[in-house]
Amino acid sequence: MDLGAKYVSTTEISLEEKVVGEAIAAQKASVRCIKDNRYSDFLLEHARPFVEAVRDIKVHPDQSKEAMDLYQQSVLIHYDVLTSLTKTISPLDCAFLEWQQTPITLDVMYDLDPDFRQAVSEFVDVIEESDDIIGVEAARIHTGFYGIISATDFAALPGSTLNVIARIIERTSIPKEYKQAIMAAKSWGLNGIYVFGDRYSGVLKSCGNVQRAIEEEKRYLKWIWTEPSKAMLGLMGALGQSSYDRFRYFEMYEKRFTPYIKAAQDAGVHLANIVMLPTHVGDIGHHIGPSYYHICRDDMCMAILEAVSETVYGTLRRALAMGKIKSPFDVTSVATGASASAMAEILAWEGFTPDMIQDMLQKRFNNYKLAHPYDRPMVGELHINDWLDFATRGASINAQPPRGSDGKVMGVPIDLAAIWFNSRLNNPQWYTYPYTAITVRTTALLRFLDQPCLLAPEPPSIAGLVNATALHPDVPMAPVQLCKNCATSRYLPAKCNYCLSPRLNSVL
Repeated sequence: MDLGAKYVSTTEISLEEKVVGEAIAAQKASVRCIKDNRYSDFLLEHARPFVEAVRDIKVHPDQSKEAMDLYQQSVLIHYDVLTSLTKTISPLDCAFLEWQQTPITLDVMYDLDPDFRQAVSEFVDVIEESDDIIGVEAARIHTGFYGIISATDFAALPGSTLNVIARIIERTSIPKEYKQAIMAAKSWGLNGIYVFGDRYSGVLKSCGNVQRAIEEEKRYLKWIWTEPSKAMLGLMGALGQSSYDRFRYFEMYEKRFTPYIKAAQDAGVHLANIVMLPTHVGDIGHHIGPSYYHICRDDMCMAILEAVSETVYGTLRRALAMGKIKSPFDVTSVATGASASAMAEILAWEGFTPDMIQDMLQKRFNNYKLAHPYDRPMVGELHINDWLDFATRGASINAQPPRGSDGKVMGVPIDLAAIWFNSRLNNPQWYTYPYTAITVRTTALLRFLDQPCLLAPEPPSIAGLVNATALHPDVPMAPVQLCKNCATSRYLPAKCNYCLSPRLNSVL
């Protein structure tokens, strides 16, 4: 069977084959859309192959249809609503597409579950009383205390919005289920585009009053929970969203998606999963969109995206054949490990290491915060942090024992043939003077620093998450308690002292 091709019935394949097939199909569709259309102006219609890949997803007999619908129907409705409002979107507006669904879902759940609304109200009251947490964390983020951070990370890392929320929620007495839902909505869920610390810096610039800056930070943090949709609509307007009628989008999406939210609640899907699953629509307009088109107009960048993706496909198939895929999350582990290995291999080809890149970026960060003390976006290093995590993990995977894993992930030898034998990667002289072509591959890879989403790779990761949730709908898949072994902790090891992620369950 050609995994990644369409299939008819889940009775013909195992759950493991199904998840691997969907992971490959989603990534292939995204990469193919970009390759086919990268020299054209972006149209939403270009994303239709990805939409059809999502439409082709089947529910395994052991899975919850209601949980699967929270992802599948969200993607389909999002695409239908968006294409009814516009044919294209501006590069700026790509940023808003995957932040609209969680706020809408939260508002619906507030109506369906008054106890949840009351729990959020108590959480908001505690925000108002938490000047110490908000003041200290906002000051740390503003001054760059934590160095390079991932402000919207799904884990409660230092400097992340989730870390701040977890510190505040620890002080509440609301039921555990609602604590999990609130944190899930700012973990793998995306409740609004506001990033903690932005308002603090902006007010500090305008008036220099720290207490006023703290009050404004609290006001915004309370706003995104008290009125999720209204807050998101307001922020979109303030940030210049213009490609489509955002008010009409919210109205249409909510009307069409509400029955699936109700069905999931009636079926016993955990509230944390209900508010988390719908937001994963990012391939439409974000990954398959203007920014990736422009990056991949460079043939070396396109070659890297294809070669890294093919490394993922080959390694996933090998893992399945070896019987290493035991759960949907194993698909995520293998896919991300294979991609990380491929990125590190490209760096090593030209004598670079991830630590070299990190050293440069950490020095750049320290200088940048001095050059931009008030207008530095707090989310700015998000993707740099992700890129470093992947490249550093890949170098560890590729290293010989005892330092590394000998080119294996979960015991599966990573298939790097797609990197080694790619014609463009093997001919850097096509892109510069022949005898000085010694950084072409690395500099092309660095073009993905600000947006490594498809190298991550997100579509297979989402396939693993969605299938795992549908398999265990009553178990909250977020927030996650784990150590991410962050690349930046190699540079600033004391940063780990401020991380909540390994003990996140203790705040529940």
